[in-house]
Amino acid sequence: MGGGSNILFDDKGFRGLIIKIEASNVEFNGEEVTAECGVTIAKFLKESIEHGLSGIEEWTSLPGTIGGAVRGNAGCNGLETKDILVKAEILDPESGKITIVSTKDLKYGYRESILKKSNQIVLKAVFKLKKREISPEEQQKLLDKYRETRLTKQPFNLSGGSFFKNPSKENPAGMLIEKAGLKGKTIGKAQVSEKHANFLINLGGATSEDIKQLANLIKKEVKDKFNIELKEEVQILAIK
Repeated sequence: MGGGSNILFDDKGFRGLIIKIEASNVEFNGEEVTAECGVTIAKFLKESIEHGLSGIEEWTSLPGTIGGAVRGNAGCNGLETKDILVKAEILDPESGKITIVSTKDLKYGYRESILKKSNQIVLKAVFKLKKREISPEEQQKLLDKYRETRLTKQPFNLSGGSFFKNPSKENPAGMLIEKAGLKGKTIGKAQVSEKHANFLINLGGATSEDIKQLANLIKKEVKDKFNIELKEEVQILAIK
């Protein structure tokens, strides 16, 4: 795994080996940026800006790593991984074979890619950005705007990020959960955020069972009230 920002482990643990990839080198070649899978989005953004590049400002404050972003087509503020990815180097853990795949090969959808089904591992990825056409001061104002938007709309409590995928632009998960009257709903030490209803926050000492029960309640209420089935964006790993 990368940063683990989108994973919920079972309280009983995980019967297996967990590998956290730390490879974090970033290389620049004109407008192309090659980043290893362990590079955090924050580092990728910072170094790209320092090299006079643009086209990545929307990712300000996006958590996680490059590997996770490529695997799940991560994004925010309208910019998804598929919009800037050129190619990726992936490893098949079964055969040990390393291949280079294009963005098209990854069959991207909303927070989806073929990698989620194949369990192949992202080693590194190449992105196409663009030379900064505005002043550094104007670019900083843009970064501040996106950061302020995130600070205003999203909680910074302990959480796994957005818990459910948005069913559509017209019916984002947070809005449906709020309309179902579940803002602030608490089970154990897990709570639906008062700030943004698609965040299930840990009040301190929450178990994965608390989170899962709260998530199941949300799914039931939204289904009953709006006939819309919410699907988890967070990956839940149960003991086998």
